[in-house]
Amino acid sequence: MSIQQLNTPAKTAISLFLLFVITATISSVILLGLELSGEKAGLNIPTISQIQNKYTMPSIVSAMKGSMYKEVTDDSDIDTVHNWIKEGAKKEGKLYDDAWKIIQNDCANCHSKTSKMSRAIPSMPFETYEQVMSHTEAGYSWSKMSKQAHIHMFGISTFLILVTLMFAYTTYKESIRTLIIAASFGGAFLDIFSWWFSKFVPQLVYLIFAMGGVMVSSILLMSVLVLANIWKKEG
Repeated sequence: MSIQQLNTPAKTAISLFLLFVITATISSVILLGLELSGEKAGLNIPTISQIQNKYTMPSIVSAMKGSMYKEVTDDSDIDTVHNWIKEGAKKEGKLYDDAWKIIQNDCANCHSKTSKMSRAIPSMPFETYEQVMSHTEAGYSWSKMSKQAHIHMFGISTFLILVTLMFAYTTYKESIRTLIIAASFGGAFLDIFSWWFSKFVPQLVYLIFAMGGVMVSSILLMSVLVLANIWKKEG
């Protein structure tokens, strides 16, 4: 049985579902690009350096280079904070004094439990040394990785199995169907797998970039191919 043999209501339901998948996939790429680039609009494909900032650097430094870049007074401020963390983030010395002043001037106005600013982030305060220290670990921690991985893997696999099964019942060559299906799941797994391990092996950021692209491309490709095939008259 091929997907072309389904009745019109079933074809309509599948087509509308795939249009939702295409829209959601493009939206996720837009959101990721905005978060990593610090831009407010447009389609911004993440660069290797932006991905490296997110997955291999301390979260506070990553934010200062990405989404919070416009709040940083001077580029050298980022280096000062990063050097302080690399030297052990000690609560003493000139490096600490300089870094702490920058954090209070550039970050704490919004990152405060009592901030009245329109875009304040009271849930992530930077008012004490201990609060700042919780954002100085490089890359993903075990807890953050576990949380992010299971959410993404459950979510992605749920719609991916639907899309791949639909694609499996199209009339394209079996070898092509198998290859694209394997690429979609393989890309998703290797992408997520690399999030955490890139802080130990920085070169894995290239795998994040490549496998993220493979996953997104395969999802969009399968969706378009199913839409093209499902309404095609059987030969």
